[in-house]
Amino acid sequence: MSDVVSKDRKTLFDSAVSFLKDESIKDAPLLKKIEFLKSKGLTEKEIEIAMKEPKKDGIVGDEVSKKIGSTENRASQDMYLYEAMPPTLPHRDWKDYFVMATATAGLLYGAYEVTRRYVIPNILPEAKSKLEGDKKEIDDQFSKIDTVLNAIEAEQAEFRKKESETLKELSDTIAELKQALVQTTRSREKIEDEFRIVKLEVVNMQNTIDKFVSDNDGMQELNNIQKEMESLKSLMNNRMESGNAQDNRLFSISPNGIPGIDTIPSASEILAKMGMQEESDKEKENGSDANKDDNAVPAWKKAREQTIDSNASIPEWQKNTAANEISVPDWQNGQVEDSIP
Repeated sequence: MSDVVSKDRKTLFDSAVSFLKDESIKDAPLLKKIEFLKSKGLTEKEIEIAMKEPKKDGIVGDEVSKKIGSTENRASQDMYLYEAMPPTLPHRDWKDYFVMATATAGLLYGAYEVTRRYVIPNILPEAKSKLEGDKKEIDDQFSKIDTVLNAIEAEQAEFRKKESETLKELSDTIAELKQALVQTTRSREKIEDEFRIVKLEVVNMQNTIDKFVSDNDGMQELNNIQKEMESLKSLMNNRMESGNAQDNRLFSISPNGIPGIDTIPSASEILAKMGMQEESDKEKENGSDANKDDNAVPAWKKAREQTIDSNASIPEWQKNTAANEISVPDWQNGQVEDSIP
């Protein structure tokens, strides 16, 4: 057995032999035993040798040993540890080699760049020409930065100037607005004061007028009654004078100027007057046409016209009221002139 089985697989072979010697699997089918051993990694030759080992030992257990060792066999079955065979190494194809080559190339390139940029410059200094070129390039960059900064500074200065001008205009506008508001406030206060003064003056004037009217109410009524009486007296005198001038029998004038029934002449009176008028025409050949027309108008019509046209029919107090102009007191004129700005 030692010649057939190698030393590294001896442990696996011994485990297979112990498995075949187990009484619990003695009655198991042979094919299942072979399949199980193959699954553990044994070859066909090793399986054949392992199958022959229990027969060589000649171990045949009797019934007593079976009964006694039944429990021990079950426990030992649990204790058996069958070591699995190590997995076979995976087969490597061209992809694996490609990935490995790529990774190796990347690592080598990184090491080269680190060495070229950081290690070599520290060990071996660069040439002066290259240093001068780098210095010139840096100076050019600084000059460009200075130009940009100067342009930005000029723009900022112009912007600040415009902002200051705008702020100045805004402050001037605000000052003008404040001044206008102050003037408006003063004007409004002045108008309110003037309005208040005018209102007080109107109230005082109204109170004065009311007091004056209440004080002179009785006197005014007496004056009006007296004027009415005088106008009636003058009217009566005028009517009496007009009656005496024409004919006392013919005129009995009503208060409203319309002649009464007694003023209408009879037929005999009309004929007598016509005869008298013819004699007077003969005596007054050089009389005016106006006198003839006046004599041709009836007496009652003349009396009515004289009564209507007489100024005595208008009351004296009405004439005085129309003739007198409304006068404004001097103290009111002075206040009006002061209130005008």
